[in-house]
Amino acid sequence: MVPGRGPLKIAAALAVAAAGLGGGFAYKKYKAYLHENQLRKERKERRQRDASASEQEHKARAVRNGAAPKSRKSPRKRKKAAAKSKRAA
Repeated sequence: MVPGRGPLKIAAALAVAAAGLGGGFAYKKYKAYLHENQLRKERKERRQRDASASEQEHKARAVRNGAAPKSRKSPRKRKKAAAKSKRAA
């Protein structure tokens, strides 16, 4: 598996094993990173879908309850100030 003899071969075998072990950790980290990215993307899509669905639901509920759109409402009339009485001078 590893070229060489004696202690050199042992050292080389340890180096290869350590590299393999490190590669395994890196692979696990990479797979976890990809999985987390996928989950994040799915959550974002679900949030957008839910937001648009709830917005449509609010509009439908407003129509069912007879709520008029804001453009149809007439503005409120302001109260007129009471007429001041003139004092006889």
